[in-house]
Amino acid sequence: MMALVLVGASPNRLIDHEPHSHDCFEIIVNTEGEGIAVIGEKEYQFSPGTVHVIPPGTAHQKTAPDGFRDIYMRTDTLNRTDAPRKKERILTEPLILSDDSCHTMTGLLSILLSRYLIQKETDAMTETLYNAVLQMIEESAALPPVHPVVSLVIQSITASYSDPDFQVTEALTATGYSKDHLRRCFQQATGMTPHEYLTDIRIRYAKRLLLQRLPVSEAAMLSGYYDPDYFCRLFRARTGTTPTAYQKKHTPAQQ
Repeated sequence: MMALVLVGASPNRLIDHEPHSHDCFEIIVNTEGEGIAVIGEKEYQFSPGTVHVIPPGTAHQKTAPDGFRDIYMRTDTLNRTDAPRKKERILTEPLILSDDSCHTMTGLLSILLSRYLIQKETDAMTETLYNAVLQMIEESAALPPVHPVVSLVIQSITASYSDPDFQVTEALTATGYSKDHLRRCFQQATGMTPHEYLTDIRIRYAKRLLLQRLPVSEAAMLSGYYDPDYFCRLFRARTGTTPTAYQKKHTPAQQ
């Protein structure tokens, strides 16, 4: 059975929230404002996208000079209902995480809240969203923290991967940081340079398009390349095969 206790959101922009605790886990995603959260006996800075996972019985409060808003979910467990049964995860200290560049956690909790309010009873969609939130926490907790500016560049890349005119250098310049320093931070966080990261996303997306039997020229354009010949050379350099050969190998012959 799903252990969802409650889903909610701050009723308005709050300046502070008095200390309180719950007898269950609370997952809070800050959506607006910057300030200080006191969880247990420690202080943590928060901003939009900051995720707090608070253990049962842990007192917590938040303060923001210009106000804040958040979405929260309370649950009896951090174990997903769609995962194989395993020992209950013990969390005695708060987890401080960050939403990803696509704001996935914020989006999931927003949809879950809407579903929770509309549906009279828990349904399959609600449970799927609940499990997705827990999956995001599990994955985020296993990853090293990413610098917020690196997240901004990733967001720019994922938003513009299909635009052939998109320039990574412009995305780096827009952050206001030294491009060389940002490239080093980006490579440390992802294992790739920003340009390599963009190329990796485009080629992986092109593979999916080719599996849908799209013509190579169309797959190239939708993946962010004007020139099909350049796309083919790049695809071969990255995968060891041509787009046409990849398509033939991985799609069944039409009847």
